[in-house]
Amino acid sequence: KRKLRYDIKSALRYPAFVVVAIMAAMAVITLFVIPAFATLFESFDAQLPWPTRVIIAVSNFASSYWYIILGIMIVGFFAVRAYIRTDRGRYQWDRMKLKIPVIGSILLRASLARFCRGFSMGFSSGVGVLQCIHLSGQALDNAYIAANLQVMQDNVEHGNSLTQSAEASNLFTPLVLQMLSVGEESGNVDSMLAESADFYEREVDYEVKNLTASIEPILIIVIGAMVLVLALGVFLPMWELSQAAF
Repeated sequence: KRKLRYDIKSALRYPAFVVVAIMAAMAVITLFVIPAFATLFESFDAQLPWPTRVIIAVSNFASSYWYIILGIMIVGFFAVRAYIRTDRGRYQWDRMKLKIPVIGSILLRASLARFCRGFSMGFSSGVGVLQCIHLSGQALDNAYIAANLQVMQDNVEHGNSLTQSAEASNLFTPLVLQMLSVGEESGNVDSMLAESADFYEREVDYEVKNLTASIEPILIIVIGAMVLVLALGVFLPMWELSQAAF
């Protein structure tokens, strides 16, 4: 788990640097360049275009009421942290993490790999099926996955097969469900779950190695939106200023 976090952070380092650089450029232009245009437009008795006026209004509001914004952010941070510490809050937070584009899929597969590995080790050591599900699920440190595995455990308690119960949890891929079914029929559940863990781990390694390439389309959209805001805020007043000069 620690290695996975390190790999994800390493892959996100460059995209994060690019986004921060673009945001810094936007802040500099909003705070220094756009107000200069406003003063220059006043000398020509011209009106700034509405995108630039919106940017200036946001800048003026932020500079005038920064302490209110900072206070709201601090209160919001502690309120969210307190909510996450509740059972419902942790469940919602863990569920939301798994829905993050690109990264959520990696976190889910990594957790399922740990579950399959833990279940396989426990089952091969003679631990009961229900206890294997419970202990392996609790070791994942994800309330949402643990709740879905509890559904799996309840189905097993009601007499359903391990494969049917795993399918009811809505967590496992069809390939893993098929492998689990073969394991039940052949009496090799532990070895099939070990193979499932290997399968998930290979997928996680592949997706982490290609994480930067997967994020690039999202990064292009974000940067494009930021550049569009800059273009509307800077080049529109320059164009109208040239028209006013003539």
